[in-house]
Amino acid sequence: MRRILILLLSLTLASCGKQSTTSIKDSINNANYYLGLAKNSNQPQKSEYLLKAGVILAQKAQYLKAQETFSFIEPSYLSPIDKETYYLYYALSLQELSQTAAALTFFKQIQTPENHPIDWQVTYRKSLANAYLSDGNYYEAAKIRIELEDLLLTEEQLEENHEFIWRALNQINPEFLKLYQTDFSNPVVNGWLELAFITHKHEEQPNQLLTALNVWKQRFPLHPASSKMPSQLQQVANAKVYRPKQIALLLPLSGRLAAGGRMIRDGFLAAHYSNKTMADDTVIKVYDTAQSLSPMTPYEQAIEDGADFIVGPLTKEAVEAIANQEQLAVPQLSLNRLDAFSVNHPELYQFGLPIEDEARQIAKLAIEKQHETAIVLVPSNEQGDRILQAFSTVFEGLEGSIAEVQRYDDPKEIKSIIQRLLNIDLSENRNRRLEQILGTPLEFVQRRRQDADMVFIAASPTDARRIKPFLNFYYAQDLPVYAISRINPGSENTQLNSDLNGITFTDSPILISDDPKVRQLRNDLKEIVPSITSSFGRLFALGYDAYRLLPDLNILKAFQQYQQRGLSGLLSVNANGEIERTLSIAHFNQGVAREVVSSAQSERK
Repeated sequence: MRRILILLLSLTLASCGKQSTTSIKDSINNANYYLGLAKNSNQPQKSEYLLKAGVILAQKAQYLKAQETFSFIEPSYLSPIDKETYYLYYALSLQELSQTAAALTFFKQIQTPENHPIDWQVTYRKSLANAYLSDGNYYEAAKIRIELEDLLLTEEQLEENHEFIWRALNQINPEFLKLYQTDFSNPVVNGWLELAFITHKHEEQPNQLLTALNVWKQRFPLHPASSKMPSQLQQVANAKVYRPKQIALLLPLSGRLAAGGRMIRDGFLAAHYSNKTMADDTVIKVYDTAQSLSPMTPYEQAIEDGADFIVGPLTKEAVEAIANQEQLAVPQLSLNRLDAFSVNHPELYQFGLPIEDEARQIAKLAIEKQHETAIVLVPSNEQGDRILQAFSTVFEGLEGSIAEVQRYDDPKEIKSIIQRLLNIDLSENRNRRLEQILGTPLEFVQRRRQDADMVFIAASPTDARRIKPFLNFYYAQDLPVYAISRINPGSENTQLNSDLNGITFTDSPILISDDPKVRQLRNDLKEIVPSITSSFGRLFALGYDAYRLLPDLNILKAFQQYQQRGLSGLLSVNANGEIERTLSIAHFNQGVAREVVSSAQSERK
């Protein structure tokens, strides 16, 4: 009785406070009213009043107070129908309080949900499905929601139900999806399971997915998902497959960016001529953007010449100039990404090799490896600032901390900068002060800082060959060192690269992948494009992947969980039309860069 009085008092005080709406205030007051009646009543009325109060509280999301109210009820005094209401709302409150196992215990005691009103049954099935989803029983969660379909009346309810079913089924291993399909299952359930299975099966083949979806619709013409597909699949089904007849490739083929522009061109054309279908049906015209003062000149010329798809340009300034138009004449895949740019054109896609993406990936990898405190060394320039910003934002966002940052300008200063980074200079200063105080030489052992468990560096191969030996010399050889792709020269000079041993870094698969197909392609290309194994190889990969992505850009944007394996990484397209990359992870060992985690494996983690 005393606990009921305390609960009543707390609810009364709560109702005196500021409420968001009048209806919530009235409902809480109604709960207080029933609690007051319960206080002055005997069984079975006491439990009946407590049930009324608990249901009101649960319906108004006052789950903690509802759970406490239900704990005073003696269910043996309730009628069979009220007892199931008690089980439902007690379970619902426990589930909302993250007590899933206890909630399922109560849900399972409900034997006759069909004896209750429709709204009650809807609440029951939704709540039970949520509990199974939280418990990791995705099949049961989806099946219960599938069974709920006949009780729903509005388009909004049906749409929300299909989204839940789809979300649950997408978390089931494809092998189990196939096992769950049996002759004894409801045909509607089997239809959902097959839809999820073919989506998983063709997750790297968007065009085949479209074909499979059409076949599925023919097999299940009356299925609920056929008339109202989950939004994700509907976007894929409606997505345009690009089949351009004339592609304009806008690149600098002369001037200071010529070498990079030609490498991208070679990658693009290599992909084109390896695709028999498009090679026969598509014309590619290449425009040298360095020959024009305005980036709009080659763009407008390409449109006038009949281009129905633009690839390029390469510089941010040129991309921005074209993107600033009110409308784009044709779809476009730029070969650079604009910073903090809000894309206003639905058919403008942005693809590049931003170094910030690599810094973010390293930050995530370091946290996965349970590193908590980093020391960072970056160049003293604008690029170094961008790398540091990208790394620190993700690393600190994932609850890591950065103990110290040092910037370097002159490679000759690296020794003293490493000393500062590791606090060696502080150790030496303390020793000198003690010698001055004591007036006698002391036996001194240098010590590095002990608060860091990793090092992140952004350095060229030449600078890194200075940095890593100094880290080793100053007692940091046990600290893991992470870097980005610019550390990898691509060449296999084991003697020269032995100074890089122990460094883990990101890079494009074209340079480091051990996949047999990529390795064979790399070896074949060496004969034609010797620089494929240098840093220019990353630009070749950009051009190659740009071509291969082109037909499926709209589908990939619609179905963002899809990823395509490319020579520049594992590729996906976000809602803004930006191509996102997950690179491979490599490690220098005995002077050789060896892939340790492929881009596909990295993404699965």
